[in-house]
Amino acid sequence: MDITLASYRAPVPEAPPARAILLTGTMGSGKTAVAIALGELLELWEQPYALVDLDWLGWVDPAPASLLTQRSVLAQNLRLIWPTFREAGVERLVLARYVEDRAQLDEFRAALPGVELVVVRLVASQAVIERRLRARDSGAQLAEHLAQTAEFAARGEANALEDAVVENGDRPLAEVAADVLVAASWSGRRPWR
Repeated sequence: MDITLASYRAPVPEAPPARAILLTGTMGSGKTAVAIALGELLELWEQPYALVDLDWLGWVDPAPASLLTQRSVLAQNLRLIWPTFREAGVERLVLARYVEDRAQLDEFRAALPGVELVVVRLVASQAVIERRLRARDSGAQLAEHLAQTAEFAARGEANALEDAVVENGDRPLAEVAADVLVAASWSGRRPWR
């Protein structure tokens, strides 16, 4: 008898519609921290979820001869992991990534067929962002991020790719996460209704 991984897989029951939140914003706006806080809330509510910092899915320096770009690798990786999450029963997906432009947002939507994707841009004062960057970065990376953060924030505001904006200054992360759930219409008695 030939035993394969597929032979262990039980049929997956009809899953409820999948929904995703994409947290965007400049460096230091708190995307990753708020994503973790959202995961903690979803776990408390016993809601099957997955968190993905999209920076890690696209952290690549393709070979010069490769036809793939960093952006195409990121989109393809997202496309490949989503079916696995869905098979695991995930109903809610929380993503974190600065979205460069409408084309990149469309790439993310295409990678998640059938998923309702809500984009929430996190904002904070320049002083708060600078404090966060100084606490986490150093050397050349700190200098680069400090130089770019205002430009990225302005570009994010000008592009207006978000469905909602949530302030993430000096507030408890649980409060910010709750506001994100309201902005994404995941609130009420349960965030998935």
